[in-house]
Amino acid sequence: MVQSILIDIAPEPVGMGALLSVVLLVIGFILLLAAGLVVVLWYRKRSMGGIEMIRPDALPTALRAQPNNPNQP
Repeated sequence: MVQSILIDIAPEPVGMGALLSVVLLVIGFILLLAAGLVVVLWYRKRSMGGIEMIRPDALPTALRAQPNNPNQP
């Protein structure tokens, strides 16, 4: 009942207008969520641009993981 008050639909809709308005509202909400996700991911990528990852070749030899394979010397 609350949804019909928010989008001003009569209690017993007569035509396809009510269904169309609900479908358009849902599609608009999904597009708004997708746009928000894109903005959040872009902002995280932009703010983490200066952070450098530690690469395995930058670690000392003693800290590198040695393979535990008995077939290799």
